[in-house]
Amino acid sequence: MNYLKSMPAQRNNCSCRMKMFVVYFILMSTLAVFAQNNLGEKRQQTNTVTGVVLNEEDQEPIIGATVLVKGTPIGVITDWNGKFSLTNIPSSAKMLEISYIGMKTQEIPVADVVKVLLKSNVQELDEVMVVAYGTSKKSTFTGSAALVKADKLNERPVTNVTSALVGVVPGVQVSTANGQPGSESSIYVRGIGSYGASNTPLIVLNGMPYDNAISSINPNDIESLTVLKDAASSALYGSRAANGVIMITTKKGSQGKMSVNVKLNQGIIDKQTSDYQKVGLNDYVSLYWENLRNRYIRDGKEDTAGQLASSGLFDELSYNPFNVPNNQVVDATGKMNANAQFLWPEDVDWVNAIQQLGNRTDASVSISGATEKTDFYASAGYTNEEGYVIGSQFGRYTISGNINSKIKKWLKTGVNISANMSNSDGNQNEGQGNNINPFRFTRYVGPIYPIHVHNPENGEYLRDELGNLIYDFGTGYSVGGVTVPIRDYIAGNNPAIELQKNQNSNKRNTIIAKVYTEMSFLKDFTLALNGSVGANSYLASSAAIVYPEKGNTGTLTKTNSFTTTWTFNELLSYAKDFNLHHIDFMVGHESYDYEYNYLTTSMKDQKFDNNFEFPNYSNLNSTPLSYTNRYTTEGYLSRFNYDYDSRYFFSGSFRRDGSSRFYKDSRWGNFWSIGGGWRIDKESFLSDVSFVDILKLRASYGEVGNDNVGSYYPWRATYEVAQNASEAGYIQNTLENKRLQWEVSHNSDIALEFTLLHGKYSGAIEFFNRQSSNLLFSVPLSPSTGVNSVDMNAGTMYNRGIEAELTAKIFDKKMLSWSISGNATYLKNRITKLPVDPFVSGVHKIEKDHARYTYWLRQWRGVDPATGNSLYVPTENALTSSESLVKINNNTYTTSIEEALYDYSGESTPKVTGGISTNLSYQRFTLSLAFYYQLGGKMYDVAYNTLMSPGTGSLSYSALHVDILNRWQKSGDITNVPRISNGSDSNDLQAGTSTRWLISSNMLELSNINLGYDFAKHWINPLEISGLRLYISADNVFQITKRKGIYPRRNIFSGYSSNGDVYLPSRVFTAGLNMTF
Repeated sequence: MNYLKSMPAQRNNCSCRMKMFVVYFILMSTLAVFAQNNLGEKRQQTNTVTGVVLNEEDQEPIIGATVLVKGTPIGVITDWNGKFSLTNIPSSAKMLEISYIGMKTQEIPVADVVKVLLKSNVQELDEVMVVAYGTSKKSTFTGSAALVKADKLNERPVTNVTSALVGVVPGVQVSTANGQPGSESSIYVRGIGSYGASNTPLIVLNGMPYDNAISSINPNDIESLTVLKDAASSALYGSRAANGVIMITTKKGSQGKMSVNVKLNQGIIDKQTSDYQKVGLNDYVSLYWENLRNRYIRDGKEDTAGQLASSGLFDELSYNPFNVPNNQVVDATGKMNANAQFLWPEDVDWVNAIQQLGNRTDASVSISGATEKTDFYASAGYTNEEGYVIGSQFGRYTISGNINSKIKKWLKTGVNISANMSNSDGNQNEGQGNNINPFRFTRYVGPIYPIHVHNPENGEYLRDELGNLIYDFGTGYSVGGVTVPIRDYIAGNNPAIELQKNQNSNKRNTIIAKVYTEMSFLKDFTLALNGSVGANSYLASSAAIVYPEKGNTGTLTKTNSFTTTWTFNELLSYAKDFNLHHIDFMVGHESYDYEYNYLTTSMKDQKFDNNFEFPNYSNLNSTPLSYTNRYTTEGYLSRFNYDYDSRYFFSGSFRRDGSSRFYKDSRWGNFWSIGGGWRIDKESFLSDVSFVDILKLRASYGEVGNDNVGSYYPWRATYEVAQNASEAGYIQNTLENKRLQWEVSHNSDIALEFTLLHGKYSGAIEFFNRQSSNLLFSVPLSPSTGVNSVDMNAGTMYNRGIEAELTAKIFDKKMLSWSISGNATYLKNRITKLPVDPFVSGVHKIEKDHARYTYWLRQWRGVDPATGNSLYVPTENALTSSESLVKINNNTYTTSIEEALYDYSGESTPKVTGGISTNLSYQRFTLSLAFYYQLGGKMYDVAYNTLMSPGTGSLSYSALHVDILNRWQKSGDITNVPRISNGSDSNDLQAGTSTRWLISSNMLELSNINLGYDFAKHWINPLEISGLRLYISADNVFQITKRKGIYPRRNIFSGYSSNGDVYLPSRVFTAGLNMTF
C-alpha cells in the first residue's frame, strides 16, 4: 500500500485515523488493566530461605545485593553483613536470582540455607543497548553505538538531559549556545555533515521519532541514552539518520515488590563565564581623550590637539560624570584633574543591575513494580529554575506512565503516556518588539553612564512626581527643568528597567502517547504493532511597555503554533538458535506524518498598563502571518543478524524511504548497511593469554539519508504576495526544482574493543569516515530568471577521525574503589566538491579541499614601532604601487587595511574534543568529577575587537578592554596594540576584520563535581526505607580559556564569537536526596 501516492497535496483522513488510534488505545489500556490483576494474585506460601551473599574474589559480604524468588514479586536486599531472609515463598518456586551491580547474576535452587558467591562481571560488552527497532547485546553488535545509563545521567542534576552528554560520548559534541533556563543545546555526531541542510541528529523516544523540545522530557524518567553513530547502527532510520540517532528510553517497572522513589534537589545559580576585563573610570576617560587627540593630530592640528581634546571630550562622550567643568577634567597633556570627583559612583554597575542569584528546584516522585506478567511505572515531576538574569525563568510540570502486560504466553501489550507543561520567561533577545538585549548593552556600556537620571550639576538623583527614581534612557528629555544629555551609546534603552517591565514568555504543552502489541506465533516469529501520537502547542508573547522617556508607545507580539505527529509501524521478527548458530531477521513498514500550524501578529500603541492582550492596543504593528507545513515519510525496512558461537557476527539492514519533501520522481531513496564482528578472545590461540578478557574487532559500511533540506516544500516554486500600486500581486521567490533529492551520508567504521586484566582496563579505538554527498548548495542564477539562486544537490564533504576511550579501575575493593575514564575524538573535515566558485561567508571561505569552517582574513602582523600603525601582509598589487609600505627587519608590510592580503588563517573546529572523569568510592561516600576539553581550534573574537576599538561602529564610546593600556604611545614602543584613533585611519588601526582577532579556542572545563553518601541498610530499613542517598553537586564549575570572557563551546564548529548578545551558561550548585521506599 503506497501511502505516498497523494503526498503532499492530500493527507489521509485524519479523523478516521484518530478514531482508529482511540479505539486501539482504549483496547490496549483495558487489556493492561485486566493484566494488572496479576499483581494481586494469591499463592500458596510455605517456605523460608536464609543465606549470605559474598564476593567470590575476597569472600567479603556484598551489601545491597538483590535476592529474588524467580517468577514471583518476592525479593529482599542483603544487609550490612551480606545476609538475607526470605519468607512466605510459594511451594511452586524453584529458583532464586541474585544480582548486584558489577557482578554476574546467578540463579540457584531454592533451599533452606544458601551461600552465594558472586563473580565480578568483567563482561563489559554484554550490556544490553536499545538500538534501532529493538535491543542488542553490545558483545554481538556490529555497529557503533554508545550507551549512557541513568546512573551516569543522575550525576548531573540538569534541566535538559543533553547537558549531561558533554564530554561523555566520544564523537558527540554538545554546543551550548544559550544559558537561558530551559534552552536547548545543539548536538552533533561526528562533525558537520551538511552545508545547506540540517546537521541535527534524529531523536527517538521509546522507539518512535520525537520532534518536540528535549527540555520537555524529565531527565529523572530516563533509563538510558543510546547514541547511534554509524550506518550499521542507524540505517534502519533511513532518510532521517544521516546525522546520527539519539535513542532515549524511559524507565519501567522491574520485578520485586512495589517501589516508590522520591528525588528532591535545591540549588543556586550564577554566571559561569567571567566577563572580559575592562578598564576603570579614569583610564576610560584618559583613553578617550587620547583617542580624540590622535584624531586631531591625524587631521593636521598637532600643536593644539591636546587642548582641543580636553575641551571637546565630553561633547563626544555626552555625559560629564565629574564635579568640574568639561574642559577641566583632563588637561592638555592628558593628566586627570586631581580634584575631579565622580558624581554617581554607586549607579554604574549595570551588570549587577540585571543579574541576581538564581535558584533551582527539582522534585519528582515515581512508583513502579512488576510481577511475572505485568510491570508498571508512573511518575510526576516539577522543575523551577530562575536564571542569574532578572526575569529569566523556566518552569516545567511532567507526568508519565507506562504499563506492560503479558496477557497470554503469546501476547504482550503496553501503553506509554507522557505529558508536560512548561513556561519560559526572559528578555534576552534583541529585536523582539522593542526589547533591549541586556547582554550586549552591559558588556559594552562605558563606566560613565548611569542607570538612573542624575542632576548633571551635582549628581543628585532626580525623581518623578511620586518620588520614584527615574531610569536613564539617554534620550535627552527634561526632568524638573533639568535637561538630561543624549547618550550616544545605544540611546533609548535601559535594560535595568526593561528586564523588569517587558514581557517575553513562551508556553509549551506537549502530550505523547504510544501503544503497542506483540504477538508470538509459530514458536520463533513475533509481530509487533506500534502506534504513537504527539501534540504540541506553543504560545510566545513579547511585549514592550510604554516608556515616555524613550518615546515608546508599547508593542505586543504574539505567536502561536500547534504541531501534531503520527507514527505507525508494523514489525515482523524471526529468531532461531540451532547448535552454535543464531539468526534473526526483521521486516517492517513505518509511516510518519507531521503537521505544523503557525500564526503571528503584532500590535502597537498600548492603552492601559499591565494588560498584554490585543484589545489593549490601538494599531497594527505588522501584517499578520500564518501558514501550515505538512510532511510525510513512508518506509519499508528489513534487518538480518547472524552469529556463530558468539564469536563471528554479521549484520545487514535495508530501508526504502519516501519523503514528501521531494518531487514524485525523486521521492524514494534506498539506504542500507552491512557489518561484521569477531570475538578474537574466543579463539584457541588466545586461550592461554590470561590478561585478555575480551577482544572484539568490528567493521561496518552503509549509506543513510538526510531529507531535512530546509523548507517542507523545497522542490516547489514559491511566491510572495506583494503590492503593485493599489493592486495585489505575486513575486516569485524560488524556482521549481524537481531534481532536488536526498543528501546521502556514506559511513565506514572499524573498531577494536577490549577488556583486560579481569576488568581492570577496558576501552575501544575506532576509525570512521563519514562521506557526505548530494550536499545542498545555493547556485547563483542569471538575473533574467527573476530569482537570485536555486538549491542544488552538487557538493561533497567528508568527516574523518579517530575515537578512543579507556577506563581504568585503579582500586576495586570493598572499602575503596577508584576508576578513571577518558575519551578523545580527532576530527578532520574537508569539502571535496563545490558546485560554485569559492565564496566568502562571513569570516570563513568555502572552497574545495578546505574545511567547512576555514578562516579567510586579512593577515595582520603586529605594530610598527616607529608610528604605532597596524602592519599587514600586502597584496601583490600593493607591493608595486602602494605608498603605505614599510620595511621592518627585511620584511615588507602595508599600514593600509585596504591593501592587506586575505589568506587562509586556520580552522575554527577543534581538532580534538573529549572528556575525563573519575569516580572514587570510600565506604559509603562517593565522589565523581567530570571534565570536558577541546584542542586545536580558533575563535574569531568580535567582542574583543569591539572593546579594543574605541570610537568605531554602532557602539561608539563603549567600554574598553584592559589590553588597550598596552597601546603604542610613542616612537620605539614595542607592543602588539596599535595607537588608538577614531579618525579616518581607525579602520586601518583596529576595527577591520583580520587575524588580529583570532584566538585559540582551547579550553578545559570542570563540568561537574558530585559528592554523595549512601545510608547503610540497617540504619534505614527500620524506617521502611530501602535506599537513601544525600548528595551535593556543582555543574559547569569553571573553565580555563585563553582569554577571560570567551566561551568556546558556544559555537564549537563555526568558532564565531558574537558581540556579547547571548545568555552565557550558568553555574549551578545543588544539594539533594534520592530516597526509595
